[in-house]
Amino acid sequence: MNNSLQVKTIGITDSPELVDIEKPEQGLELHVGSNVFRNTNGVVKLQGKEQLVVETQPQPLVLLLTMDLYDGQGTRVGHIRRNALSAHSAVRFSVDVRANSEATQDDTPSVTIADRTTGHTVFEACLMQKRKIRITVANFYTHKGELVTVSPHYCRIGTSFTLFGDVAESRGNAATIG
Repeated sequence: MNNSLQVKTIGITDSPELVDIEKPEQGLELHVGSNVFRNTNGVVKLQGKEQLVVETQPQPLVLLLTMDLYDGQGTRVGHIRRNALSAHSAVRFSVDVRANSEATQDDTPSVTIADRTTGHTVFEACLMQKRKIRITVANFYTHKGELVTVSPHYCRIGTSFTLFGDVAESRGNAATIG
């Protein structure tokens, strides 16, 4: 079998410089506790259902959150759409958004959801770099009524599923947990 390699040259062939081809921007990299989900579309699937979406807005630099909130029985008790609470959610939850002209280490764009009835933080995420988002704290329920807990060290759903130090390539799809 004689297969010869055929190369087609375009333009100047004797140039010693390498051509730097600009790559399109990859998806978002989500850091959930000590876990990393690379090249995501910003969607996080929990127990098979898309429950939250994080995205960025360039000017001013803002982190946007869309999320369904459930109670321990799996009943939806709140909805956030791009950092805005639905009318029935505003009584129970509050949203704190920090924006910035660019991400700096001291003042990163972030979004924090708090439960007014308990005073606890339900969800907190910050923009680490242009395409890297860290979910720093989470204490909320899935659509199946199981508690999701995120700390700097792990991501846990209920009592039987824990991710610790995992790295996953999402290939432009959702980050799937559980």
